Parts: sequence; C-alpha cells; structure tokens
Amino acid sequence: MVNPPSPTPCLPQNEPDANRRADSLNLQRQAYRYDYQYLPPLVLMESVPAAENFSLQYITERLAATAELPANMLAVKVKSFLDPLDELQDYEDFFAIIPLPKIAKVYQTNDAFAEQRLSGANPLVLRLLNPGDARAQVLNQIPSSKTDFEPLFQVNKELEEGNIYIADYTGTDINYLGPSLVQGGTHAKGRKYLPKPRAFFWWRKSGIRDRGKLVPIAIQFGEKAEKLYTPFEKNPLAWLFAKICVQVADSNHHEMNSHLCRTHFVMEPIAIGTARQLAENHPLSLLLKPHLRFMLTNNHLGQERLINPNGPVDELLAGTLAESMALVKDAYEKWNLRDFAFPREISNRGMDDTERLPHYPYRDDGILVWQSINQFVSDYLHYFYPNPQDITNDQELQAWARELSNSAANQGGNVKGMPANFTAVEDLIEVVTTIIFICGPLHSAVNYGQYDYMTFAANMPLAAYRDLPEAIQDTTGSIIGDARGSITEKDILQLLPPYKKAADQLQSLFTLSDYRYDRLGYYDKAFQELYGRKFEEVFAERDQATITGFLRQFQQNLNMNEQEIDANNQKRVVPYTYLKPSLILNSISI
Repeated sequence: MVNPPSPTPCLPQNEPDANRRADSLNLQRQAYRYDYQYLPPLVLMESVPAAENFSLQYITERLAATAELPANMLAVKVKSFLDPLDELQDYEDFFAIIPLPKIAKVYQTNDAFAEQRLSGANPLVLRLLNPGDARAQVLNQIPSSKTDFEPLFQVNKELEEGNIYIADYTGTDINYLGPSLVQGGTHAKGRKYLPKPRAFFWWRKSGIRDRGKLVPIAIQFGEKAEKLYTPFEKNPLAWLFAKICVQVADSNHHEMNSHLCRTHFVMEPIAIGTARQLAENHPLSLLLKPHLRFMLTNNHLGQERLINPNGPVDELLAGTLAESMALVKDAYEKWNLRDFAFPREISNRGMDDTERLPHYPYRDDGILVWQSINQFVSDYLHYFYPNPQDITNDQELQAWARELSNSAANQGGNVKGMPANFTAVEDLIEVVTTIIFICGPLHSAVNYGQYDYMTFAANMPLAAYRDLPEAIQDTTGSIIGDARGSITEKDILQLLPPYKKAADQLQSLFTLSDYRYDRLGYYDKAFQELYGRKFEEVFAERDQATITGFLRQFQQNLNMNEQEIDANNQKRVVPYTYLKPSLILNSISI
C-alpha cells in the first residue's frame, strides 16, 4: 500500500497552492455530510467515508483482544436462559476464564456502593446538596439519623457545612430529566423496569484533615417517607434491594448519558466539521486528527450493532429502545462544550472543593491530565498563532467555528457552547483542550470502568426485572408500611437479570472495554498509518525541533502525572486507574 503524501503544516493565509487546497476541501465536504434525521436534535454522520475505516492493524489487534471471550462463554455452566438464577453467587460463575472483577467480592457493602460515586464507572452524577434544596427535607425524616450514625451526626449541621451529596435519578432533577420519559421495556417473560431513586451520601470526616469516607445515608423512592430506605433497615436485604435499584438507575445514566451521548455523539459533529472546514495540512487538523481517529466508524457501527432494534441497548437496558434514546436526547439538551470543560463541569456539581471533599479520584487525577493537555495545546497553538491577526485571518478556522456553532435547522453542527468565531488564541486553547479531554481521558474513564464494574451484572444491572415491593395498606386504603421486611434473596434474584441477560451484558461490555488502540500523547501509530511518517516528521524542518520539544514535554508531563497518580493510589482503598495516562486513549476508537 502506498501512503498518501505527507501534508506540510500551513495556515490557509500562507498556503502557496490555494487552489489545490480549496479543491481538496470541496471534495471533503462532499464526502463528509451531516445527518439531521437519525436522532434529532443530535447531528451525526450521513455515511462514513472509506478514509475513516479501521486499519488492518486495528482490526487484527482488536480481534486478538476478544479471543478469550468465546471460550469463556462456552465454559460457563448453562442454566435456564430466561429464569432468575438460583443464588447471588451464580453471577460469579460467568467468569470461567476471564478474570472475575474485584467488585464481585464487595459489591454488597456500603463502602463499595459509595466509592463507585467517586471512582467507579460513572463518577459524573454525584453533586453537592445545598441546605436550601427542597430535596434535603426528607433527611430530617430518617428515623435512624439521631441515633444510629454516630452521636455527632446532625443533618442540618452537615448540610450547612457542605457534607451531604445527592445522586438523583428521579427524572425531576433539572440536570437529569430523562428518567421521566422511561416507562420500561419488555422481555420474553415480562417487563423491565427503570427504578427512579434519589440516593443521599454523607462525607464523614475521620478527624484527620484529609481523611474520611463517603457513606450512604438514605435512598428515597417517590416523595413519601414510607419509601425511604436507610442502612439500618431491620431486614438488611431491603437495603441491598434499594442499593441495586440505584445501580440500575446509574447504569442507564452511564450508558446513554455519560458514555454514548456526552463522549461519542457530542464529538461526532466536531469530527465532521473538522474534515469539512480544515484542510488536512491545517495545524489544528493535524493536532486533532489522532484524537478523532476511528470515532466516526466506531459510532456508525454502534448505530448498526448496539442501538439498533433488538440490539443490546434494546434488549438489555431498562427502557424500550425509543425510551433509551430519549435518555440520549435529554443528555444532549443539557450539554454544551463550555460548561462541560472538565474543571467547570466538576465545579458546576459542587465537587471542586478539595478541603471539603478530599477524596474524589476522578477529579484529582483528571485535573492533572487536563492541565498537561492544556499546556501542550497552549504551546502548540501559540506557536502557530503568535499574533491575534493570525487567528482572525485564518478563514478555515473561522469557517470551522461558524459551521460547528450553527444551530439553524439542518445547517451546521449545532455544537452548543462553540464560539461562532475566534479572535483570541486563549479561547481556542480552551475549546481544543476540551475536545481532546472528552475524546481521550473522559471517554477512557467511562469506557474502561465497564469491565470492572458492569460486566458483573449483580453490581450494575442494566435493567430491573421486578418493581419495588408493594405497599401494605389497611382496610381504609391508607399506607401503613411496605413489604420490605419480607424481602428475601429470591426477591433480589428476581430484580437482577436472568441468565441470558446477564451473559449478554457480560459479552457486550467486555467487547466495549477489551482493547486499547493507542496511548494519550503518543501519535506515531496514527501518523504512520495515515502518512507513513512519525508525527514530528510531518512538520517542516524549521518547525520540527520546536514541535518535537512541545510533544516531548507533553509526554514527560503525562509521565509525571502517572507517577503522582500511582503514589495517590497507594493511599486509596480502591486504586483508580482509568485516568492513568498510559491507559488513556487519544480517541474514541472503541
């Protein structure tokens, strides 16, 4: 195979062959077209050009990565496909050859349940609960709050000090209205359910400045106190039942909101607009190319094989296919590029105060990587745009911003939060840093946690297979209690996925998290496949030493980040590895 000629980086105003450059962009615009019909108001790709196809090396490596899965599933002892399993222990038996995730041994504990809000597969939901929030009122109704936590626990005091946090899946929180659109799907033996709880957590200080832990204090279903569960239920299986309901709600948020919408789909129009408006030798195109690698093909395959009728989303998640896609639309409505820049997103949830919340691995590791990306992007863009007029005179860059920010019907990329133009390099730096962070670190964080936390279906089921216990009423119809006291392991097994669903959940999520194409900040693999040359070799001799210096410094900073993360993990009860730079991809390539 003959590699295409290597592009020489050049801004359009300095292009010696402007006609060739314009002709090339016109061809790109014909090949890369927006699709406004598939899932409005999202803007996706009409059809994927051959240039975006997986490379032979990618295909070969990915097939090798999945080699253990068929043998594992053949080795699993076959049980009744559609009926509940016999006991909770049976969920471990699905891991006959592939490693059993560590969560399988601790998932029923309160510590494991709480820690997943901070360092699990979906550490993006928990937010600070303000004292004036009406949802906080129910905490005064916790019967155990005055005696069972510890003598020092006072609800109002802890609220005022900013120590109470909430994960709200009710569909009434303005930040996550999607559950209100889900009534539940069906399967061969009945209904599927999406529980809609609120979970409350308390950061319990240990007396040492930077020590403590997050503990669950209540799970609420509906607005009434009789549907409030606490860790001190007389029947501990009732509390486990409630926690599993939270996990089902969280898994649906994870797959359709945090993962599919807010990484894969929000980045798709940016990849399309980049191909349409930036010539392949534009310095910004060259910078973004490795971070958009294979994403369009990957997303298109997802449409065909994951979110298709009778596909995994339809069969495994709690809602109907249309309802699950409504979760995606809701996530998109609330998202914008500016507010979901990593530091701002953390701050908007009230999770940025390291004094008040000293343990939040996703935040603490993420900010290290964000800063390293930001420094590299800043060095790179300042080099190519040393003066303000260099930006304002860059007509391709301005067209890129104008097209992506365009929200008119059937026009542009509708990327909310994208500036319509750029006049200062600092604004461009933040936008590009955000794009790279979403494509690399954020996607890796929400993708690779799927194996450790979600392939073991008893920890994070993708659907519930029975509803909450029925309320107990007196002869007048007044609610006097519910059946929580009589919940048994059999009830929990009826809540969890049956054999076939648990097996399919394992296979689907293993396949989504079993392969890493490349490594953040290391671009040679992508550039060798694209141009037959290393990243730094693409740049002209006068640029090469400087650009190589920026890249080497970036890699060195990432290595220093990794050392700091490794040191932090030595002090963590549960090591957090998903934002270790050596395990982060450049792109949404899986």
